[in-house]
Amino acid sequence: MNQKSSNLLPFELAFYEIYDNGYDPLDTIREFWSQHTITDCQENLWTFFENYRKCTLQEDAADVKQMHTFLMKVCRVLMAYFLVHFRKIDIDAVPFTFAEPADVITADLESKQRIHSFFNRIVE
Repeated sequence: MNQKSSNLLPFELAFYEIYDNGYDPLDTIREFWSQHTITDCQENLWTFFENYRKCTLQEDAADVKQMHTFLMKVCRVLMAYFLVHFRKIDIDAVPFTFAEPADVITADLESKQRIHSFFNRIVE
């Protein structure tokens, strides 16, 4: 298998693993949010975007592997959320363990809401 094909295989498998016996999209979502914070996601995606925008290649093999692993997890969690929505799976009663405490998440969301409101007032 050539290098380009072998790089695409994990990406394709992320979309086909939903057909595995016993696959539960809620487990995928639970696992993702127990390992990653929203800030972690934002920083990783920003780094990826900046590298893409600047057409820079990451030289450090460990960084490349870490980014690749993260992007595969994002693909899996997006597919899981799609299935939850498409199959109308009730997610409200499902308990989740998050990578950071609820009060930290709440404070972060509230501060971002204040920033959003501030810029909306300026624009209007």
